[in-house]
Amino acid sequence: MKSLRKLHYPLFLLILTLASCNPGTDYPDEPVISFTSIVSRDSVDELDNTIKKVILTFHLTDGDGNIGLTKSDTTGPFHKDSTYYYNLFIKEFEKKDGEFVAVPEPGGLKKYRIPDLTPSGQNKTLVADISVSLAYLYSESNPLPFNEFRYEFYLVDRDLNLSNTDTTSVVSW
Repeated sequence: MKSLRKLHYPLFLLILTLASCNPGTDYPDEPVISFTSIVSRDSVDELDNTIKKVILTFHLTDGDGNIGLTKSDTTGPFHKDSTYYYNLFIKEFEKKDGEFVAVPEPGGLKKYRIPDLTPSGQNKTLVADISVSLAYLYSESNPLPFNEFRYEFYLVDRDLNLSNTDTTSVVSW
């Protein structure tokens, strides 16, 4: 009976060891985004102006973790006049006559530089939630440009891989 227990103990440890080895999830090298939430509220900016603040939050996965740019990423495809100087693009759509219509540029396309989010260590897989704050200045003499709108957005990694495009829910104010 003692020898049987000695045999079961190593077998149990082997099973426990194999069960605890989780190979993890493999994500593609292209970023994948999914809309999480959008919140709008009244606020004030740094100069005490009345604004509508919109906070867009989305989930991101990237297999090689090469999302974001450093302040020194300003040459090659990331130079100031390049499309890829920015890596997050948010397009506005306003509701007109029951349909969503793209707001014309330059105001209808918001561009941002997400800072470098590359994970440290050997596993570069990046899984993150990102929130972006957008502000709309308004007053009695300068009303908000629309009452109902939504956004479409996508991002680009440092290898210039484009993510999928996702759409927010409708915001009304």
